[in-house]
Amino acid sequence: MRGALGLLIALAATAATGVLAMSFAGQAGRIQPWSSELNDNFIFVRTLPAILALGVVYGFIGGWLYPRRASAPRADGTVRRFSPFTVVMHALIAVGFLLALPTGVWQYIGGIIDVAGPLPIYLYYRIHYVGASIVLASVFAFVTYWWMTGDRSLVIPLRDLPRHLRGFALELPPYLRIRLARILRIDLAQPAGSPGAFSFYEKMQFSAWGIGIGLITATGIVKLLRYVVTIPGEVLWLDSTLHVGAMVLLIILTLDHLRYSLAHWPGNT
Repeated sequence: MRGALGLLIALAATAATGVLAMSFAGQAGRIQPWSSELNDNFIFVRTLPAILALGVVYGFIGGWLYPRRASAPRADGTVRRFSPFTVVMHALIAVGFLLALPTGVWQYIGGIIDVAGPLPIYLYYRIHYVGASIVLASVFAFVTYWWMTGDRSLVIPLRDLPRHLRGFALELPPYLRIRLARILRIDLAQPAGSPGAFSFYEKMQFSAWGIGIGLITATGIVKLLRYVVTIPGEVLWLDSTLHVGAMVLLIILTLDHLRYSLAHWPGNT
């Protein structure tokens, strides 16, 4: 019953956000003769507060349905480490990245090589904004959910960072382990201890994802705000540079996440 009610609330909030976005689209089309590309920019920036609020609603629903992190053992001896809400939101944010990353890359690469893609340029921006909306809503849902549940199992305490770096190095392939230990001056002879529910590698990867997503979210919001407030050109240049840097980092992390997940897929371990 609780699950059905939560799903109903989520669908209603999603529909309300969609209706609001369509309303902004209709208003913009009647008021100003803007191009499709510029029109989408204004629609996105006006819809942004509703998108973030939608993510918070998702997070509250998740915290209400699953107030504690799941750690139920399975019949094969493995332990379920994620709640159903986390699994669903992971799938949702993956869809967002599949839409936002390729279109974001093409916006820059296409301009550099001066080659027109198979789609009109405004469609690349539109798909990118749809993907970015999904990512933003998912990020705010995760943050709200973690705040409600108090789960910090993937967070590395600063006082424990040296031990986690040592454990992370020990979980790397030998040729990478030695190089990282030399760069960071890690004593691999010392034991790293137990990582907890998640491996050292997973915790470090989570931290990198947090940095990448946080950076691309913050810089993306600043890029949008230039349509409603005046932002100096130097700030926009730096912001765009960091946005591209975060995009490259996320592409690397996505490829590494696929490598790690496939290597640890049931039957491959």
